[in-house]
Amino acid sequence: MQRQSHIPAQPERTCKECSRPYKPLRDRMCQPCYKRSRKYGTAEYRREEIEEITLVWVRAKCARAGECLEWNGTVNKEGRPQTSDRRAWREGKSRQIALHRWVYEQSTGMTLLKGQHVRQTCGNKKCLAPEHLAASVPRPGRTPLGDAGRYQGKRKREDHLEQCANGHERTEENTYRTAHGHLVCRVCPSESRAARQGKDPAEHTWKPRKAWEGTPKCVNGHLFDEIGWYFNGEARVCRRCFAEKERRRWLRVNYSMELEDFEALLVAQDLACAICARLFDPDLLVPCVDHSHETGRVRGLLCHPCNLGIGHFEDDVSRLRSAAQYLDSRVALEE
Repeated sequence: MQRQSHIPAQPERTCKECSRPYKPLRDRMCQPCYKRSRKYGTAEYRREEIEEITLVWVRAKCARAGECLEWNGTVNKEGRPQTSDRRAWREGKSRQIALHRWVYEQSTGMTLLKGQHVRQTCGNKKCLAPEHLAASVPRPGRTPLGDAGRYQGKRKREDHLEQCANGHERTEENTYRTAHGHLVCRVCPSESRAARQGKDPAEHTWKPRKAWEGTPKCVNGHLFDEIGWYFNGEARVCRRCFAEKERRRWLRVNYSMELEDFEALLVAQDLACAICARLFDPDLLVPCVDHSHETGRVRGLLCHPCNLGIGHFEDDVSRLRSAAQYLDSRVALEE
């Protein structure tokens, strides 16, 4: 038997202002009508229809705040004045207009280039006083922003530039392109290196590097054909020199010791492990740096099995002695 419901149907509640079947919020009004009534004093939806924006209409929507002409209308997410043009919207164009740019163009009679910014010199983002608006000017030696393009990506814009960021003229000798396609000036890092060495960058003269095809050796005298090399986008890099550089960095970062200290400690241990006394072999038995995990102080050089063993025992001397007694007793029983 199908169960019947005896609950009477509730009448659909509608808003008293717009008669829409929304869930009433307060005073028998829906949420949009209630918000309008609280904000404007009436729930009637009003919107000012502007067909053409003029300077007179903009000034009427502004109020004087000292020397500024402050906008009282809507603003964008950056807090700058904006409005909508319904005529442009009907033509399929963008309806949002940045008023600070529009007022600058109308007051000066200039047309801003694509990517050219307008800022308020008074610091008030809502100010539309023409005397407080200033447009950005491209740096000398660079292509105009409208021709280079703003939204075409950094790589395409760099191809139009005649100078680097520090004002060095771009030539084939002092400019190279990285693996990611970006143009890099060779003079800038050379001057930075001279400044770090205490030299005057203005008196430093950059010299072009020799072509890597004509350099059979690295700066340390290693033959590329014997040691091996790889190309970093500008020159050949010796694999042995790079490995030594990384080894120095690893010791300095992890153990706060230099490569010379490591080699001196290795000679002091007679090139052998401090526990098992086995000689180190570059191919079979590589020395490992043993250090205290509490203080970070280096204790010695061990082979990998010994370093792993005391690590598993967590540097506990009592556990190591117990392990030694255990092995002695088991060996005695086997004998």
